[in-house]
Amino acid sequence: MGGLLGLLIAGTGSRIAMRLIALADNREDFGRVTSAEAVVGDVTLDGTLTVLRTGVLLGILGSLLYLGLRRWLPRERRLRTLAFACTIVGLGLFVTVEGNQEDFAFLNLGLSLGLFGATLLLFGLAVPPLVDRLAPLPHTRARGASLVTSLVVALALVAGVFAVKHAVEFANGTRIPS
Repeated sequence: MGGLLGLLIAGTGSRIAMRLIALADNREDFGRVTSAEAVVGDVTLDGTLTVLRTGVLLGILGSLLYLGLRRWLPRERRLRTLAFACTIVGLGLFVTVEGNQEDFAFLNLGLSLGLFGATLLLFGLAVPPLVDRLAPLPHTRARGASLVTSLVVALALVAGVFAVKHAVEFANGTRIPS
């Protein structure tokens, strides 16, 4: 099920985000090559399939991450979902920005971060209810769960904040991509 969620939300959402970012560019950067060696403005079957496959993989990994963390997340369903969604947004933005550093020199920064952040948030909100329905939550909660939850969410959010900071630095040329 994680793969299906990844396909529908992460893969399709990312592809839509990429298209919207390209369309908002007024064609001034069409033809530029991204860090993923894609050409801005070109929509190809191979590129779409790559994004969708990546979405499936991330969906599986995200679901496994939730299964591993949920004993330490809050018992209350809404809080557990919110904690996981925050973790996914923070980690996801970090991976997205750090993996595509050069692209932030020419992308619409606010739109890019907003669209990918929204896609990550939707995925993070969708995983817990589905996984909990298919694999009921254990009755016991791990010792020190509140502390672990707080640390994981805080670290993920700090990673996300640093990613946004790095994206801004890449965009204004004060940080050189590695």
